[in-house]
Amino acid sequence: MQYYIIPFVNKWKLMTRIKHYHLLGVLFYFTSCNLINPVEDIPTYIQIDSVQVVSTVPQKHGSVSHKISDVWVYYDYQLLGAFELPAKIPVLANERGQLQVLAGIWDNGISATRTKYPFYTVDTFTFTAQKGETIKHIPAFYYRTADTPAIAYAIENFEQGNSFQKNTGSDTSFIRTNEPSEVFEGDWSGKIALHDTIDYIEAITIPTYYLKPNKQAYLELNYKSDINIQVYTQIQYQGTTYNQEIIGLKARENWNKTYLNLSGFASTYQNAAFKFYIKATKPSEKDSATIYIDNFKIIYFN
Repeated sequence: MQYYIIPFVNKWKLMTRIKHYHLLGVLFYFTSCNLINPVEDIPTYIQIDSVQVVSTVPQKHGSVSHKISDVWVYYDYQLLGAFELPAKIPVLANERGQLQVLAGIWDNGISATRTKYPFYTVDTFTFTAQKGETIKHIPAFYYRTADTPAIAYAIENFEQGNSFQKNTGSDTSFIRTNEPSEVFEGDWSGKIALHDTIDYIEAITIPTYYLKPNKQAYLELNYKSDINIQVYTQIQYQGTTYNQEIIGLKARENWNKTYLNLSGFASTYQNAAFKFYIKATKPSEKDSATIYIDNFKIIYFN
């Protein structure tokens, strides 16, 4: 017969060890859970439903009509992202901080080419964090006037006159209209009426404009039309005339705003002379067509 010697274990020590190991297991369990599901910080939400452009020097900048589609948002100068309006922006903040909000547009009227509009100032907004809460804010943008001022080189709002005439081969040009249903803002807008005997137009600016090389420049334009139209530039460069399309604009039943980027033309054709014109043809299936424009302006950095 074999005998097995079982060592004596103090019962108290054994129970203490069991409790110790149990406690370690519990701590390990909760630590593991925290590693797998870490506690997330709760953001404060900034709600931006709309924005406004505020007039600074109207004689230099003209109309403050806008089509700001997005906001580019920074928190304490760190980019949070670009947000389409209306936007609810989560901000991880523990105390007071500041948002920097920049206006975003569709470059050349194309939704796939969204960019910050360089001629508006940055809106700043200081707030105290309220975790889980929503704070509403309406950014205000101004045309830049300090350091690198934005200058509207040409403004045609048709209030005092008309800077357009018929281009070669065109049947007609813009006329001024003060019919309330045809005016975008103010008292006057520009109008072209096409019909059976006048079915093609090229309305070109009378003045010649000069864009600064390597400087940002845009053409802003309010328009509505029941047919598609094209915007062209006529360039006098080193003794040769070039006609280049800037953009085609689809028919719009209601007034629309577009921002057309001229910076590439200014850099490619340095020190050239520019004119701009609207071109359209009435489709044969339509008896008539009407085109309206307002607040035609070229804006650039001085």
